[in-house]
Amino acid sequence: MADKKVLEQKLEELQEQYSKTRYNKATNKYLGILRAKMAKLRKAMAEKKGKRGTGFGVKKSGDATVVLVGFPNAGKSSLLKRLTGAESKVADYAFTTLDVIPGMLNYSGAKIQVLDVPGLIEGAHLGRGAGTQVASIIRVADLVLFVIDATLPDQIHRLVEELSLLDIKVNRQKPRVMIEEKRSGGVEVEANGHKIPGRKEVETVMHEMGIYNGKVIFYNDIDMDSLIALLLENAVYAKGVIALNKSDLVSEEKARRLAAEFTASTGMRTVAVSAARGTNISQLKEALFENLSLIRIYLKPKDGNADYSRPFVLKSGSDVMELARGLHSKAAKSLKCAYVTGRSAKFENQRVGKEHALEDGDVVTLVYDKF
Repeated sequence: MADKKVLEQKLEELQEQYSKTRYNKATNKYLGILRAKMAKLRKAMAEKKGKRGTGFGVKKSGDATVVLVGFPNAGKSSLLKRLTGAESKVADYAFTTLDVIPGMLNYSGAKIQVLDVPGLIEGAHLGRGAGTQVASIIRVADLVLFVIDATLPDQIHRLVEELSLLDIKVNRQKPRVMIEEKRSGGVEVEANGHKIPGRKEVETVMHEMGIYNGKVIFYNDIDMDSLIALLLENAVYAKGVIALNKSDLVSEEKARRLAAEFTASTGMRTVAVSAARGTNISQLKEALFENLSLIRIYLKPKDGNADYSRPFVLKSGSDVMELARGLHSKAAKSLKCAYVTGRSAKFENQRVGKEHALEDGDVVTLVYDKF
């Protein structure tokens, strides 16, 4: 594999070419090739380092992790303090968050880690600012909380696009694409009526990825960057919530209109808040909890009462075995069955197997063989 400095130099050269090329129909194919080349280099550099990005290490904790994403001076630090009480360096000017600042939100029995990362800047996907390092934190989070200045509403679309170019697809489903490699015949494209890049562009990107013969079948709409990320197996797909911050600086009517427009255009729940005044923070906490898709399970001893004061929090869709593993990994090997009362049970105290899917509010008694 090429030396790290050589890879960085090649990436810088490509980024310069890309930034100097104006987008239009004639250059779309060329820009797609450049994006594919840059994506391959970024992946090679990440593999060489053994991890994606450096300089912003943070240990995950709690039941889920939320990362605050916004441009400088959007109010992320103030919002972190409102959500968790954590102190970040706050000032009335840009670039005041110099490192990753963690806080813990305790909500409805769940412990939610909230991370304030340095603000993104335009061109973060081209290596500007701390874009790639910030992306390394965002990629491992369970949910992205966009913090948008209500007086600068176009920020949301610029941020979503910036993350997409960093191969972080927020509130989007992973595209369904089937690729059948062949020995000859070139690249055959089946769009099936879906919106895809031009066939020549698809063929060019496939060649850039080392696939010269085969059939590509699309089962969803897809853009060029999503196709490149899919071919590199490099994209992550995250949930998102939008905090329309500084809503006290615009009229109530405008705040409501912007929130509705954001939700309609992005599919993300949007809450108009004011970190400075503490407005609608409880609604934002609720939105985070709901979009993290967490479930609370209450444990009941065989001959005792359920403990409703300390729920065990799991991801939605978790089964009995995952609950047992979370409680005691060694003991889980001796799990025999469980008795469940709640939404996932057909009747009270139903005996279920290890693969029984649990739901929010279930009361569970685990039964073990002797170990």
